[in-house]
Amino acid sequence: MKKSIILMLSFVIVSFARSVGQSSKILVEEHFVENDRGWNLGEDNNVVRKIENGKMILESKKYQTGKGGGYWIRLPDFKLPANNYSVTFTTHWVKNVKPNDTYNPYGMILGDYYFLAYGDGERRLLKYDTAAKKYETIVDWGAQSVINKRDNGDNKWEIRYQDGKAAFYANGNMLYKKEVKIPEGTSVKLYIENSEMVEFDDLVVRSL
Repeated sequence: MKKSIILMLSFVIVSFARSVGQSSKILVEEHFVENDRGWNLGEDNNVVRKIENGKMILESKKYQTGKGGGYWIRLPDFKLPANNYSVTFTTHWVKNVKPNDTYNPYGMILGDYYFLAYGDGERRLLKYDTAAKKYETIVDWGAQSVINKRDNGDNKWEIRYQDGKAAFYANGNMLYKKEVKIPEGTSVKLYIENSEMVEFDDLVVRSL
């Protein structure tokens, strides 16, 4: 009798493990060991884009040139599915060249949505209206204690998109969850703005 119960429990555990493994599948994994994916690297008057010491380093030079604005770099040869996926990535804030204690954002763009963080521990969500050519604030600025400020450590970010809602996490803590519409076939873009220098690493997309 005991042997039968043990066998039954073993079967249940194995079946559960298989179902979990099947439900979550890694779609892309990038640790920036080298540029074998063909990222658009280089330097111009606006930005430095380089892979160094296992990191993607983006440094905006727009503040120095007086132009302002942001820059994004696209994950090559990959498109997101329609729903039920997670995008995780790690950042390390390096510096801000502004002389005052203000910061510009960095983060990720999915579709028309900008999932943003700041060196002083704030977070924000913007949507770009392509018709009106302006940004709409979905989640306004808000300081979060779970976000490591300035260069006081890495931040692990996650965007989960399920059932028409995107949840944004910092270091395992949900910052907000909002209804959004991210089309199938959307690219993944790393983003930096105006005056910032940030290292990106451990970019992983998986199905949920």
